[in-house]
Amino acid sequence: MAKESGLNVRLYVEGNDLSGDANSLDGLGYTQEAFDTTTLSQAAVSRISGRADGTVSVSAFYDAASTHISAVATANSGKLPTTDQNVMVPMGSAVGSESVSFIARQSDYTVSGSTGSPITVSVSYAIDAVAPSFGAMLTAHDDTFSSAGSGTTVDNSASSASGGAGFLQVFSVGSGTVGFKIEHSSNGSSWADLLTFATATTVGAQRVTCSGTINRYVRITTTGTFTNAKIACALIRD
Repeated sequence: MAKESGLNVRLYVEGNDLSGDANSLDGLGYTQEAFDTTTLSQAAVSRISGRADGTVSVSAFYDAASTHISAVATANSGKLPTTDQNVMVPMGSAVGSESVSFIARQSDYTVSGSTGSPITVSVSYAIDAVAPSFGAMLTAHDDTFSSAGSGTTVDNSASSASGGAGFLQVFSVGSGTVGFKIEHSSNGSSWADLLTFATATTVGAQRVTCSGTINRYVRITTTGTFTNAKIACALIRD
């Protein structure tokens, strides 16, 4: 993989593309507790892993329009959402680029402004039970499917054995009902279902997990009768 600039980073929250409002992210990732388990017989410290934790901070320009940063950050009748938020951060613009996806609770929303500068906002997301995961994008930032079909194949170079999770962001559906599934293949030509998301008719986001083997090749596939489903999808291998 090549080095990436911040020009290719995007921010998706609950089916809303906030990339046009946000101008920086800080703390993307997580920390892991390390418990000291050193005994009398050991000459060096030993540790075991504990809980994961983390907070991602977003700086953005104020925009109160529907689907923009302020409306999304105060979606609970003008207050902070109290339910989990599905967050996806693509790190590159191509299918197969690395991404970070996680489930979080919004922990704050603040507004700053003066006569000599644009109004800015900051939002923080604290992870909730599911640590941020680094995986591969199955869409190029976001892709629009005009009808049922499959996306570009992603080659992981080898299979993996410990399951994983699929993250889906649905930004819009022109009409109809669209289904989504992630398929996998050992040879890039014969495909089987790996993960199936719930069908969608409008904006939303989902996370679905699987266990066992994930084959070398993966892709996103849409099903149903619909028009112009704009989505982003990522797969995390555990």
